[in-house]
Amino acid sequence: MKKPFLLSFVIILFISCKKDTISELNPLDTIFENASQNENLRCLIVYKDGNIVKDDYFIGTSQTPHDVRSVTKSITATLTGIAIDNGFLASENENINSYLTPYVNPINATWSNVKVRDVISMTTGITVDELANPSEYVNWFYNAPNQLDYTLNIPIENNPGEVFTYNSGITHLMSAVITQSTNLTTEQFAKDYLFNPLNINNYSWETDKQGVYNGGAGLQISPRDMLKVGQLYLNNGEFNNTRIVSEEWISKASSFKVSTNSAQSFGPNYGYSWWIGNAHNHDYFFANGYGGQFIVIVPDSNLIVIATNNWSGVPTTTANEQWYNTIDMIINEIIPLY
Repeated sequence: MKKPFLLSFVIILFISCKKDTISELNPLDTIFENASQNENLRCLIVYKDGNIVKDDYFIGTSQTPHDVRSVTKSITATLTGIAIDNGFLASENENINSYLTPYVNPINATWSNVKVRDVISMTTGITVDELANPSEYVNWFYNAPNQLDYTLNIPIENNPGEVFTYNSGITHLMSAVITQSTNLTTEQFAKDYLFNPLNINNYSWETDKQGVYNGGAGLQISPRDMLKVGQLYLNNGEFNNTRIVSEEWISKASSFKVSTNSAQSFGPNYGYSWWIGNAHNHDYFFANGYGGQFIVIVPDSNLIVIATNNWSGVPTTTANEQWYNTIDMIINEIIPLY
Protein backbone atom coordinates (compact mmCIF):
# COMPACT_ATOMS: atom_id res chain seq x y z
CA MET A 1 0.00 0.00 0.00
CA LYS A 2 2.89 2.37 0.63
CA LYS A 3 4.61 1.83 -2.77
CA PRO A 4 2.15 3.86 -4.92
CA PHE A 5 2.37 6.73 -2.45
CA LEU A 6 6.16 6.55 -2.47
CA LEU A 7 6.24 6.38 -6.27
CA SER A 8 3.97 9.42 -6.55
CA PHE A 9 6.15 11.32 -4.13
CA VAL A 10 9.29 10.47 -6.14
CA ILE A 11 7.61 11.57 -9.40
CA ILE A 12 6.47 14.87 -7.90
CA LEU A 13 9.92 15.47 -6.45
CA PHE A 14 11.53 14.70 -9.83
CA ILE A 15 9.24 17.09 -11.70
CA SER A 16 9.83 19.81 -9.11
CA CYS A 17 13.59 19.38 -9.31
CA LYS A 18 13.47 19.36 -13.10
CA LYS A 19 11.55 22.64 -13.14
CA ASP A 20 14.06 24.19 -10.76
CA THR A 21 16.92 22.95 -12.92
CA ILE A 22 15.35 24.38 -16.09
CA SER A 23 14.83 27.70 -14.33
CA GLU A 24 18.45 27.72 -13.21
CA LEU A 25 19.72 26.84 -16.67
CA ASN A 26 17.62 29.47 -18.44
CA PRO A 27 17.57 32.61 -16.31
CA LEU A 28 17.36 34.76 -19.43
CA ASP A 29 14.13 32.99 -20.41
CA THR A 30 12.70 33.92 -17.04
CA ILE A 31 13.70 37.56 -17.54
CA PHE A 32 12.06 37.65 -20.96
CA GLU A 33 8.93 35.97 -19.63
CA ASN A 34 8.64 38.52 -16.84
CA ALA A 35 9.37 41.35 -19.26
CA SER A 36 6.58 40.21 -21.57
CA GLN A 37 4.08 41.12 -18.86
CA ASN A 38 4.88 44.82 -19.36
CA GLU A 39 2.15 45.92 -21.76
CA ASN A 40 4.11 48.75 -23.40
CA LEU A 41 7.38 46.88 -23.94
CA ARG A 42 7.96 46.66 -27.68
CA CYS A 43 11.21 44.71 -27.91
CA LEU A 44 14.10 43.23 -25.97
CA ILE A 45 17.35 42.07 -27.59
CA VAL A 46 20.38 40.55 -25.86
CA TYR A 47 23.50 40.42 -28.05
CA LYS A 48 26.69 38.80 -26.83
CA ASP A 49 30.00 37.85 -28.48
CA GLY A 50 28.80 38.66 -31.98
CA ASN A 51 25.45 36.91 -31.80
CA ILE A 52 21.90 37.59 -30.68
CA VAL A 53 21.49 35.37 -27.64
CA LYS A 54 17.78 36.03 -27.32
CA ASP A 55 15.30 38.53 -28.72
CA ASP A 56 11.58 39.09 -28.71
CA TYR A 57 9.29 41.62 -30.36
CA PHE A 58 6.19 42.05 -28.26
CA ILE A 59 4.82 44.91 -30.39
CA GLY A 60 5.84 45.21 -34.04
CA THR A 61 8.75 43.32 -35.59
CA SER A 62 12.53 43.48 -35.58
CA GLN A 63 12.31 45.80 -38.60
CA THR A 64 9.49 48.11 -37.43
CA PRO A 65 10.74 51.72 -37.06
CA HIS A 66 9.91 53.35 -33.73
CA ASP A 67 10.47 56.88 -32.42
CA VAL A 68 13.36 56.35 -30.02
CA ARG A 69 13.19 59.85 -28.53
CA SER A 70 16.48 60.95 -26.96
CA VAL A 71 18.43 58.01 -28.31
CA THR A 72 18.53 60.48 -31.21
CA LYS A 73 20.99 62.58 -29.20
CA SER A 74 23.53 59.75 -29.26
CA ILE A 75 23.12 59.54 -33.05
CA THR A 76 23.65 63.30 -33.37
CA ALA A 77 26.82 63.06 -31.29
CA THR A 78 28.02 60.17 -33.47
CA LEU A 79 27.48 62.34 -36.57
CA THR A 80 29.51 65.06 -34.84
CA GLY A 81 32.43 62.65 -34.52
CA ILE A 82 32.11 61.64 -38.16
CA ALA A 83 32.06 65.31 -39.21
CA ILE A 84 35.28 65.90 -37.26
CA ASP A 85 36.90 62.73 -38.64
CA ASN A 86 36.16 63.92 -42.18
CA GLY A 87 37.35 67.49 -41.69
CA PHE A 88 33.99 69.25 -41.82
CA LEU A 89 34.60 70.43 -38.26
CA ALA A 90 38.10 71.18 -36.94
CA SER A 91 37.53 69.49 -33.57
CA GLU A 92 35.18 69.38 -30.63
CA ASN A 93 36.98 72.47 -29.35
CA GLU A 94 35.56 74.64 -32.12
CA ASN A 95 33.14 77.44 -31.19
CA ILE A 96 29.60 76.97 -32.49
CA ASN A 97 28.52 80.59 -33.08
CA SER A 98 29.74 81.00 -36.65
CA TYR A 99 27.65 78.00 -37.71
CA LEU A 100 24.51 79.33 -36.04
CA THR A 101 24.45 82.97 -37.23
CA PRO A 102 22.75 81.95 -40.53
CA TYR A 103 19.78 80.91 -38.36
CA VAL A 104 19.85 83.44 -35.52
CA ASN A 105 21.62 86.79 -35.83
CA PRO A 106 22.59 88.33 -33.53
CA ILE A 107 23.13 85.52 -31.04
CA ASN A 108 22.96 86.31 -27.34
CA ALA A 109 26.50 87.45 -26.47
CA THR A 110 26.73 85.05 -23.52
CA TRP A 111 27.01 82.19 -26.05
CA SER A 112 30.31 83.41 -27.49
CA ASN A 113 32.50 80.85 -25.69
CA VAL A 114 30.33 77.75 -26.18
CA LYS A 115 32.13 74.95 -28.01
CA VAL A 116 31.02 71.78 -29.77
CA ARG A 117 32.12 69.69 -26.79
CA ASP A 118 29.93 71.78 -24.46
CA VAL A 119 26.90 71.14 -26.63
CA ILE A 120 27.22 67.36 -26.83
CA SER A 121 28.11 67.00 -23.15
CA MET A 122 25.18 69.17 -21.97
CA THR A 123 27.54 71.67 -20.34
CA THR A 124 26.75 74.88 -22.25
CA GLY A 125 26.11 76.73 -18.99
CA ILE A 126 22.34 77.22 -19.29
CA THR A 127 20.23 76.33 -16.26
CA VAL A 128 16.94 75.40 -18.01
CA ASP A 129 16.72 71.73 -16.99
CA GLU A 130 14.35 69.58 -19.01
CA LEU A 131 14.50 66.65 -16.60
CA ALA A 132 13.42 68.85 -13.70
CA ASN A 133 10.80 70.57 -15.87
CA PRO A 134 9.41 68.09 -18.45
CA SER A 135 7.10 70.74 -19.93
CA GLU A 136 10.21 72.50 -21.22
CA TYR A 137 10.36 70.12 -24.21
CA VAL A 138 6.80 71.06 -25.19
CA ASN A 139 7.57 74.76 -24.72
CA TRP A 140 10.62 74.45 -26.94
CA PHE A 141 9.68 72.05 -29.72
CA TYR A 142 5.92 72.45 -30.04
CA ASN A 143 5.11 75.93 -28.75
CA ALA A 144 8.06 78.07 -29.80
CA PRO A 145 7.84 79.49 -33.35
CA ASN A 146 11.61 79.06 -33.90
CA GLN A 147 13.46 76.30 -32.03
CA LEU A 148 17.01 77.56 -32.58
CA ASP A 149 16.09 81.12 -31.66
CA TYR A 150 14.33 79.87 -28.52
CA THR A 151 17.44 78.03 -27.28
CA LEU A 152 19.96 80.69 -28.25
CA ASN A 153 18.04 83.29 -26.28
CA ILE A 154 18.45 81.32 -23.04
CA PRO A 155 21.24 83.12 -21.14
CA ILE A 156 24.43 81.32 -20.16
CA GLU A 157 24.64 81.43 -16.36
CA ASN A 158 27.50 78.99 -15.65
CA ASN A 159 30.92 78.67 -17.21
CA PRO A 160 30.65 76.41 -20.28
CA GLY A 161 32.13 72.96 -19.76
CA GLU A 162 31.47 72.72 -16.04
CA VAL A 163 27.85 71.98 -15.10
CA PHE A 164 25.53 69.33 -16.58
CA THR A 165 22.05 70.59 -17.51
CA TYR A 166 19.91 68.30 -19.66
CA ASN A 167 18.10 70.12 -22.47
CA SER A 168 17.03 68.79 -25.88
CA GLY A 169 17.29 72.21 -27.48
CA ILE A 170 21.02 72.15 -26.79
CA THR A 171 21.64 68.95 -28.77
CA HIS A 172 19.42 70.35 -31.52
CA LEU A 173 21.99 73.13 -31.95
CA MET A 174 24.43 70.43 -33.05
CA SER A 175 22.12 69.43 -35.88
CA ALA A 176 22.28 73.00 -37.18
CA VAL A 177 26.08 73.00 -36.82
CA ILE A 178 26.30 69.73 -38.79
CA THR A 179 24.05 71.16 -41.51
CA GLN A 180 26.12 74.32 -41.90
CA SER A 181 29.55 72.67 -41.65
CA THR A 182 28.80 69.87 -44.14
CA ASN A 183 26.46 71.78 -46.47
CA LEU A 184 24.08 68.83 -46.15
CA THR A 185 20.97 68.40 -44.07
CA THR A 186 21.63 66.35 -40.95
CA GLU A 187 19.48 63.57 -42.41
CA GLN A 188 21.41 63.52 -45.70
CA PHE A 189 24.75 63.59 -43.88
CA ALA A 190 23.55 60.72 -41.67
CA LYS A 191 22.39 58.79 -44.71
CA ASP A 192 25.71 59.19 -46.55
CA TYR A 193 28.11 58.71 -43.64
CA LEU A 194 26.29 56.57 -41.06
CA PHE A 195 23.01 54.99 -42.11
CA ASN A 196 24.07 53.63 -45.51
CA PRO A 197 27.33 52.17 -44.13
CA LEU A 198 25.28 50.51 -41.35
CA ASN A 199 22.68 49.28 -43.85
CA ILE A 200 19.99 51.35 -42.14
CA ASN A 201 17.42 52.06 -44.82
CA ASN A 202 13.98 52.17 -43.19
CA TYR A 203 13.88 55.27 -40.98
CA SER A 204 12.33 58.72 -40.67
CA TRP A 205 13.35 61.86 -38.80
CA GLU A 206 11.30 64.88 -37.79
CA THR A 207 12.35 68.50 -38.37
CA ASP A 208 11.78 71.69 -36.46
CA LYS A 209 9.61 74.53 -37.79
CA GLN A 210 12.52 75.88 -39.86
CA GLY A 211 13.24 72.49 -41.44
CA VAL A 212 16.31 71.61 -39.33
CA TYR A 213 16.32 67.94 -38.36
CA ASN A 214 15.67 67.50 -34.65
CA GLY A 215 19.04 66.81 -33.07
CA GLY A 216 17.46 65.91 -29.74
CA ALA A 217 14.65 63.47 -30.60
CA GLY A 218 12.26 62.30 -33.28
CA LEU A 219 14.37 59.71 -35.12
CA GLN A 220 12.47 56.54 -35.97
CA ILE A 221 14.57 53.42 -36.48
CA SER A 222 14.00 49.71 -35.94
CA PRO A 223 15.29 47.56 -33.06
CA ARG A 224 17.74 45.75 -35.33
CA ASP A 225 19.06 49.10 -36.57
CA MET A 226 19.52 50.24 -32.98
CA LEU A 227 21.59 47.10 -32.51
CA LYS A 228 23.80 48.13 -35.45
CA VAL A 229 24.54 51.41 -33.69
CA GLY A 230 25.44 49.43 -30.58
CA GLN A 231 27.72 47.17 -32.62
CA LEU A 232 29.45 50.22 -34.08
CA TYR A 233 30.35 51.40 -30.57
CA LEU A 234 31.19 47.95 -29.24
CA ASN A 235 33.53 47.44 -32.22
CA ASN A 236 35.29 50.79 -31.65
CA GLY A 237 33.89 52.51 -34.74
CA GLU A 238 33.88 49.65 -37.23
CA PHE A 239 30.94 47.78 -38.74
CA ASN A 240 31.43 44.69 -40.92
CA ASN A 241 35.17 45.46 -40.97
CA THR A 242 34.54 48.97 -42.35
CA ARG A 243 35.68 52.04 -40.44
CA ILE A 244 32.75 54.47 -40.00
CA VAL A 245 33.91 56.64 -37.11
CA SER A 246 37.32 56.83 -35.48
CA GLU A 247 38.21 54.71 -32.48
CA GLU A 248 39.35 57.93 -30.83
CA TRP A 249 35.86 59.39 -31.10
CA ILE A 250 34.20 56.25 -29.73
CA SER A 251 36.51 56.45 -26.72
CA LYS A 252 35.77 60.13 -26.18
CA ALA A 253 32.02 59.74 -26.58
CA SER A 254 31.76 56.83 -24.15
CA SER A 255 34.06 58.14 -21.41
CA PHE A 256 33.49 60.54 -18.53
CA LYS A 257 33.06 64.21 -19.37
CA VAL A 258 30.86 65.44 -16.54
CA SER A 259 28.90 64.23 -13.53
CA THR A 260 25.14 64.30 -14.01
CA ASN A 261 24.63 64.49 -10.24
CA SER A 262 22.41 61.44 -10.72
CA ALA A 263 19.96 63.40 -12.86
CA GLN A 264 18.70 60.01 -14.02
CA SER A 265 18.94 56.61 -12.37
CA PHE A 266 21.82 54.38 -13.53
CA GLY A 267 23.50 57.29 -15.33
CA PRO A 268 25.70 59.12 -12.82
CA ASN A 269 28.07 60.37 -15.52
CA TYR A 270 27.84 61.66 -19.09
CA GLY A 271 30.10 61.47 -22.10
CA TYR A 272 29.28 62.90 -25.51
CA SER A 273 25.52 62.26 -25.37
CA TRP A 274 25.95 58.81 -23.82
CA TRP A 275 25.10 58.10 -20.16
CA ILE A 276 27.82 56.26 -18.23
CA GLY A 277 27.78 54.05 -15.15
CA ASN A 278 29.11 50.99 -13.37
CA ALA A 279 27.26 48.07 -11.83
CA HIS A 280 28.17 44.51 -10.81
CA ASN A 281 31.85 45.29 -11.56
CA HIS A 282 31.05 46.24 -15.14
CA ASP A 283 31.42 49.64 -16.79
CA TYR A 284 28.61 50.41 -19.20
CA PHE A 285 27.28 53.29 -21.28
CA PHE A 286 23.90 53.78 -22.85
CA ALA A 287 21.74 55.81 -25.19
CA ASN A 288 18.52 56.69 -23.46
CA GLY A 289 15.09 57.82 -24.63
CA TYR A 290 11.91 58.93 -22.89
CA GLY A 291 9.52 56.15 -21.95
CA GLY A 292 12.13 53.37 -22.10
CA GLN A 293 14.25 53.39 -25.28
CA PHE A 294 17.75 52.00 -24.74
CA ILE A 295 21.00 50.96 -26.38
CA VAL A 296 23.09 49.62 -23.49
CA ILE A 297 26.71 48.62 -24.15
CA VAL A 298 28.92 46.68 -21.74
CA PRO A 299 32.37 46.54 -23.38
CA ASP A 300 34.11 44.09 -21.03
CA SER A 301 31.29 41.56 -21.47
CA ASN A 302 31.06 42.14 -25.22
CA LEU A 303 27.37 42.72 -24.53
CA ILE A 304 24.64 44.92 -26.03
CA VAL A 305 21.06 45.14 -24.81
CA ILE A 306 18.35 46.87 -26.83
CA ALA A 307 14.91 47.74 -25.47
CA THR A 308 12.05 49.93 -26.67
CA ASN A 309 8.67 50.83 -25.21
CA ASN A 310 5.53 52.54 -26.43
CA TRP A 311 5.49 56.09 -25.08
CA SER A 312 3.08 58.07 -27.26
CA GLY A 313 -0.24 58.61 -25.54
CA VAL A 314 1.10 57.05 -22.35
CA PRO A 315 0.67 59.07 -19.11
CA THR A 316 3.92 60.64 -17.95
CA THR A 317 3.89 58.68 -14.70
CA THR A 318 3.52 55.41 -16.61
CA ALA A 319 6.23 56.40 -19.11
CA ASN A 320 8.63 57.15 -16.26
CA GLU A 321 7.79 53.88 -14.51
CA GLN A 322 8.38 51.78 -17.62
CA TRP A 323 11.61 53.68 -18.27
CA TYR A 324 12.87 52.79 -14.79
CA ASN A 325 11.64 49.19 -14.88
CA THR A 326 13.31 48.56 -18.24
CA ILE A 327 16.72 49.97 -17.37
CA ASP A 328 16.59 48.34 -13.92
CA MET A 329 15.96 44.98 -15.59
CA ILE A 330 18.90 45.50 -17.95
CA ILE A 331 21.36 46.69 -15.31
CA ASN A 332 20.36 44.49 -12.39
CA GLU A 333 19.11 41.32 -14.09
CA ILE A 334 20.68 40.93 -17.53
CA ILE A 335 24.17 42.38 -17.00
CA PRO A 336 24.89 40.12 -13.96
CA LEU A 337 24.31 37.05 -16.16
CA TYR A 338 27.44 37.88 -18.11
